[in-house]
Amino acid sequence: MFLNIVFIIFLLFSYPISASVCEQNKSVDITSDILTCKQKISKLKPHSTASFEAKLELAVLYRQAGDLALANSELEQLLSQSLSISQQYHVTRQLGINAYRQRGYIQSLTYFHKTQKLATQLKNLTYEGQTSNDLANVYQALGDLDTALTLFLNSYDIAKQLNDLKRQAVTLNNLGNISRDINQLDDAIVSFRQAHLLHTQLGNQTKANHTLISLAEVFFKKLQFDKAINLINTTLTQLNNSGAHTQASRAYLLLAEIALAQNKLNEAQKWLATQKRTRSLIQNDKVDQRALLIEAKLKQLEGNDTEAQVLLKQGLAKNHNQNSQLTELFYIALAQSQQQSKQYRDALSTLEDYNTMLRQNRADTANLYQLRLKQADILPNKPQHNYLTLYNVLAVFSAFIVGVLLSYKYLAQTSKPLNTVNNAAPSEAIDTEQDTRQLIVEVMTLSLSIWEQTSSKTRIELAEESKMWKVNIDDGRLRVRTLERYLAIKTLPKKPRWRNIIKTAHYVINHCNEEHEDIHKLKQQIQKLEILAKASPHYLT
Repeated sequence: MFLNIVFIIFLLFSYPISASVCEQNKSVDITSDILTCKQKISKLKPHSTASFEAKLELAVLYRQAGDLALANSELEQLLSQSLSISQQYHVTRQLGINAYRQRGYIQSLTYFHKTQKLATQLKNLTYEGQTSNDLANVYQALGDLDTALTLFLNSYDIAKQLNDLKRQAVTLNNLGNISRDINQLDDAIVSFRQAHLLHTQLGNQTKANHTLISLAEVFFKKLQFDKAINLINTTLTQLNNSGAHTQASRAYLLLAEIALAQNKLNEAQKWLATQKRTRSLIQNDKVDQRALLIEAKLKQLEGNDTEAQVLLKQGLAKNHNQNSQLTELFYIALAQSQQQSKQYRDALSTLEDYNTMLRQNRADTANLYQLRLKQADILPNKPQHNYLTLYNVLAVFSAFIVGVLLSYKYLAQTSKPLNTVNNAAPSEAIDTEQDTRQLIVEVMTLSLSIWEQTSSKTRIELAEESKMWKVNIDDGRLRVRTLERYLAIKTLPKKPRWRNIIKTAHYVINHCNEEHEDIHKLKQQIQKLEILAKASPHYLT
């Protein structure tokens, strides 16, 4: 099953920016709101708090109108002003949301990691929970469901501290979605049931019904078709009576999938027809991609490969630039249909396109790995272009000073006995210690990256199968807190378990594809770590 995209977008904007300054009128065209907001800004005192909030609202309005270039321009202008930390937080977050909307996931991560640091500076728990939620959505879009799960759990913990029941319910829904997608189905059931209980307590029946359908999807994945059908039937009447056509459409689509899984083609056709009628009641001209895929599967089972391929190509035309599970299923179904109808050239072409998408996905994963290293304080940030000249001057001057100092040190050392030279050993040990800490994080990060890419398994499965790390249960969910401490320098224990690290890396090498491009690099890092470990036995345990 796939996440409801509308629901994910809602989660990104679930926290208000501030009270409205521009006095938007939702009943008219958004262009009118933009003009009203610009007029309001022209009457406000420049650089005032009200002016800042109005310009921030204007940037959001531009995004809602689909003009992300203008939205980013407005935000960049705000960022060039002298802003408070709180104002920097809001502007940077909106830039991150815009990057997310443009599917620039790595760029959006950069922005959201900045907001994370700003939220920490402000010691604002609400902002910290908001940022964890934003980051989780991006990691989820990138396919790094383990990291997304960890971040959603952090957001949930913060919501509990703040006694924010609404935020707890929404985050539990997200946790359920992730657990479902990584096949931790029992965890998903626990999360969805808790979310349903909170939504019901809060009196939000729409979200409660949404959660019940998500729960039905889990039972479908567990092949417990009767339980799934019973849950759907308990919500359908209420959904239709309340005009919740989007959720009703989703429920009918799930019924069609269940019918297909049971090879009941006529029943699947009936539910698909009902879904289309319900979908037509929604004020939205977008094609339901998941419905296209299910209808194409039905056509294939009926032996009508020509119509199936038309539907699948239509879906790929909308999704070919997205590295998503849905896109993969479109490619696979199309190649299978072409092969069945003996269109071997077309099938080969489809598989080549699929391979191109996977290569792009691999490049995105590599970029994500580099970003993780930077966030772990292993990779230095590049200097900004506008400081380049000053940087070069300082570099030349520093080189001159270092040269003078080295010359002086050399002359001083040559005039002293050997035992004085040996006094340099402690500082060298300190350098070795820092190198070791950096390398530990890099080895663990790279090992996890290779494991996830080649085995399609999670960090929890790595801990369980390698038997190197303890797996805990928190709130009914599996966690690997100790392993996760080794993924960033700031959380790395003072006395790391270096043997566990090296054994984990060797386990990954022995159980993953040896042709992976980073395997050789990982082997070199292990050798280097072993050398550093032996050089500082007092430090490592």
